[in-house]
Amino acid sequence: MQRMALLFLLPLLGCNDPDSKQDSSTAPEETGNPQDSTSPPHTGESGEAQHTGDTGSSTQPMDVEITDLSWRLHDDVPSMVYVSWEQSAAATVYVEYGFEGAGWMQAPTLSASAGTNQQLLVGIPYDEAVGWRVVVEGGQAFEGENMRTGPLPDGLPVPTLEVSKSDAWLPSGNYLLTSINQNSGGWTGGTYWTFIIDRQGRPVWANETPDRNWTLFAQVSASGDYILWDEATAWSDYDDGAGSKVHYTYLDGEIDVVSTPGLHHAFVQLPDGTLAWGSQYHGGYESLVEKAPGAKNETVLWSCQDDWPSSGHCESNGLFYVVDTNSFLYSFYTNDSVVEVDRATGESLWWAGDVPNGYGFDPQGSQFSWQHGISYTDTGTLLVSTFARNDSGSTTMVREYQVDHEARLLHEVWNYDPGVHAVTNGDAWRLENGNTLHLLGSAAEIFEVTPKKEVVWHLDYDSTQLLGRGEFIEDLYDLVSETEKAGRAEQ
Repeated sequence: MQRMALLFLLPLLGCNDPDSKQDSSTAPEETGNPQDSTSPPHTGESGEAQHTGDTGSSTQPMDVEITDLSWRLHDDVPSMVYVSWEQSAAATVYVEYGFEGAGWMQAPTLSASAGTNQQLLVGIPYDEAVGWRVVVEGGQAFEGENMRTGPLPDGLPVPTLEVSKSDAWLPSGNYLLTSINQNSGGWTGGTYWTFIIDRQGRPVWANETPDRNWTLFAQVSASGDYILWDEATAWSDYDDGAGSKVHYTYLDGEIDVVSTPGLHHAFVQLPDGTLAWGSQYHGGYESLVEKAPGAKNETVLWSCQDDWPSSGHCESNGLFYVVDTNSFLYSFYTNDSVVEVDRATGESLWWAGDVPNGYGFDPQGSQFSWQHGISYTDTGTLLVSTFARNDSGSTTMVREYQVDHEARLLHEVWNYDPGVHAVTNGDAWRLENGNTLHLLGSAAEIFEVTPKKEVVWHLDYDSTQLLGRGEFIEDLYDLVSETEKAGRAEQ
C-alpha cells in the first residue's frame, strides 16, 4: 500500500462535539495521489485532543487511550514535524495528517508500546497549517492540537505551477528531488539548494549547500533509502574539484560524507555503493574514476588522453551507469560527443558526435550538440537533452535514438521540443509510464510530457536560476532513517 497516498473521506468534524463518534462504515478509502484531493483536512479545534471516530473492528483492546498529544518541529528541517503521545497499552497505531490541497496522509503503521511514543511526519510544505490524529488500529482516533510548519528557508526559490494534469502524470511521481541556484545568471556561483517539491511545486524539504559550493546532481541512492548530493568546489574554488565531496543523507539527518577529488559535474552510484565520477584532478585531461565503499583512494578506469583517440582536451557534463553491460555512458560538452566506456577494460566501445570515427546520425540533422542528461531508457534507446534550432530560433529539446551498432548510426525515433532554450545544463529521463521528465537547466523550467508530446506538468521559475538533475520520488518515508521509519519512543 502506498503510505503517502491515502485520502480520507470521513465527514469533517471540526465544529462537532469533541467526543462525537463516526460509524465504522465511513472507513478510509485509498486513492492514487493525495494532491488530487479537494477536501480540506480535518483541522479540528486547537487545544485538547479529540476522539474522532471508530475505525473498524479488531482483535486489539478497544479501550486503548491516547493522551498528552504534542508536536515539535525538526531542528534542521522545519517542514518536518515530530508528534508524540502517551499510550495506555501496547497496540498497533498510525498517525494521519492533512493540510490544504493534500487530503489526509498516513505515516507508517507502528507497533507502539505502552508509554510515550513518537512519529516523524514528512511531505508537508513549509509554513503550512496541519491537522493530525493518532489512530488506534481497530479503535478510536485521537486528534492533536493543530500545528504549523516552519517558514520557507530564506532565498529558496519557488516555482509557478503552469500546467497540472494529474490523470496523466507518472502515478508514482508524488515528489521531485532536484537542486537549484538561488542566484540568477545561468552558469554562475551563488547559494545552491538541494530540495524536494510536491506536485503543486511546494518545497517540502530543503538543504543549503555550504560555502557557496555547487550542487547539480542530487539523486536517490542505488538502494533507494537515502539521498546523495554533491558539494563541488571546481566552480567555487577553481581547484579542479580537489575539495569536492558527496554527502549521504536521510531526510532527518546526514549519514556520511565521502571525498571525491576532481568532481566537477556528474557522478553516479553503482548498485554495490561504489561512486564514479568524471575528474579533472587525475591527469589525462579528463579521467573517469571510481571509489568503492570504505576505500581511501580512487581508481582510474579511463582517460580521454589514453583511451579516446582524437578526442582532444575534454571535459564531461554527464555520466550514466549501464547495469546490464557494466559500462558507462559518458557525455562531453567540449567536443559535443558521447562515448560508452567498458568498466572492466577501460575500452571506448563506441562514440558519436564531433570526435572523428564515431557513429553517424539518421537523419543527419538530428545530431545532438551541447548535450546533457544522457541515459538509456528501459527499451535500450539513448535519451539526451540537447541544443537545437527550430523555426523560432534556439531551443533545448529531448532527442531519443536507437543505437545501431551494425550500421554505426544513431537513428532518431522520437523528440520533444518545449520551445524553451537553456543556455546551459539540462536533464532528461524516460519514466515508467512512458512519459518523459525534462529539466531545462539555466532556463529553470520543468516539464513532464507524454509520448504524444502533451505537457501534463510544467513548473516555471521565471528566471535563469540553474536547475540540476532531477528525479521523481514516490514515498518520502523511504528516505528517513530506520529509527524514524519505524517510529520510536520519545527520549
